[in-house]
Amino acid sequence: MNEINWEDRIIGIRGSRGVGKTTFLLDYARRHYAPDSPECLYINLNQFSFTTIRLVDFVGDFIRQGGRRLLLDQVFKYPSWMEEFKECYHRYPELHIVFTASAVMNLEEEDPELASIASIYHLAGFSLREFIQLDNGITLPTLELQDIMEHTSEVVGDIFSSVNPGLWMDRYLEYGYYPFHLEPRLYSENLLKTLNMTLEVDLLFIKQLEQRLLHKLRKLIYILAQRPPLQMLNISQLALEIETSRSTIVNYLRYLSDARVARPIYRAEDTEMGKPAIVYLGNPNLYHVLGQEACDRSELLRTFVFNQLSKGHQARISARSSLALFEVDGHYPLQIEEELAGRYRSDRYYVLERGDLSREKTIPVWLFGFLY
Repeated sequence: MNEINWEDRIIGIRGSRGVGKTTFLLDYARRHYAPDSPECLYINLNQFSFTTIRLVDFVGDFIRQGGRRLLLDQVFKYPSWMEEFKECYHRYPELHIVFTASAVMNLEEEDPELASIASIYHLAGFSLREFIQLDNGITLPTLELQDIMEHTSEVVGDIFSSVNPGLWMDRYLEYGYYPFHLEPRLYSENLLKTLNMTLEVDLLFIKQLEQRLLHKLRKLIYILAQRPPLQMLNISQLALEIETSRSTIVNYLRYLSDARVARPIYRAEDTEMGKPAIVYLGNPNLYHVLGQEACDRSELLRTFVFNQLSKGHQARISARSSLALFEVDGHYPLQIEEELAGRYRSDRYYVLERGDLSREKTIPVWLFGFLY
C-alpha cells in the first residue's frame, strides 16, 4: 500500500487471480474510513443491478451523497467500464476510483486514453518475507537487489538476529504464495480452482479466446510442469504434442505469461517477441497441484527466485553460458542450485539452499524472498 500514490484520481490494481486483490481493496477501506463513512464505497461490478444501471449515473448519486472514493472490483464484468471511467474522470473531478484488474488486461493496448490518466500497480502474491511476517508477527525489512548481491553477509546477519528464514522455505514453496494458505487443509483444492478460473475467465473470457482452446492450454501447462530440469524449450515438439502450430504455441505461452501462470525466460540477446529459451511456472506452489510434489529441488528454487525477482527485475539466460547461468538486470550472473555441485567460479554469483554459504558471491536462496 505504501507504494501507491493515493492522490491519483484513477488507480488500477492488477494481479493474477487469487493473490488477494479484493482483500486489498477492503483492507484499504478498513484502514482509512469508518464503516459508516459516506466518502468510501466498495462495489463489485458483477452485481445484477449494473445490467440496468449505468455506472456513471450511480457515481453521480454517490457524489451527491458525499462520496469521494469508489473501490470497484471485477470491472471486466461491466462491458463499458473503460468509457465510463473516462466520463467519470472528466465529469467528477472530486472523485477517486480504485479498481482491480486481471493480470492479462493491458490498458496501454486496450485503451491508451484511459491508460494515460490511470496509475497502474501490480499486486503480487506473498513474498517469503510477508509469509514469515504473517506467520510469526515479526516485522522484517525489504531489501534492494544491490544489497542482496553486494552486501550479503551484512543483511543476512541483520535478518538472522530476528529469525532464520530457511526454516520457512519448504512451507512457502508448497503453499506460501497465495493468501488462501491461511486454510492449508484446502490449499491444493483452492489453488486448482484458481488455476482453472484463470484459464476459463481471465484468458477465455477477457481475452476472448475460443472455448475449444481450454483443453490445449491446460495440456500445455501440465507438460511444462513435467519437463526435465534446465531443458531448452522445444516449440516444434510442443506443437506436435498439443496438435497445433508453432506460432500458436508462442501465442499460448504469451497468454500464460500475461496471466502469471508461466514465466518465460529469454536469452540475453533475444527479444520477448520471439520464443523463450526456457519456461518456468509462475510460482513454485503451482508445481504441487500439477502432480510434481517430487519436482527437482533446484528447479523449484529457480522458480522461487524468478518469481520473487519479477516485481521490478528481469531475469534472462546469460549469453556467456548454458541454460544453467542466468543474468539479472543485465548485470548479475546467477547460478541457482540446491547446493554447489561443480567447481566454484569467481565470475558468477551462486544462489544456494545449502552447503558452504560463507564464500564470496554465495547467497542463500531465501534472501531473494525479501525483495518485496
